[in-house]
Amino acid sequence: MNEEPTEKPDARCEGCRDIKRERSRAVAAGDVQEAAALTTAMGVHLRVTHEYP
Repeated sequence: MNEEPTEKPDARCEGCRDIKRERSRAVAAGDVQEAAALTTAMGVHLRVTHEYP
């Protein structure tokens, strides 16, 4: 078989890592509004960048 190697399912792009890191920091700091905004940002990022349904 000559299949191209596929990306690991748990591999994240730089954008995903950045959003996740910032959201974790917001949660740790108790900043609920920022954490919610970053959750929304991740959803948009997944749909736009990764064409996630």
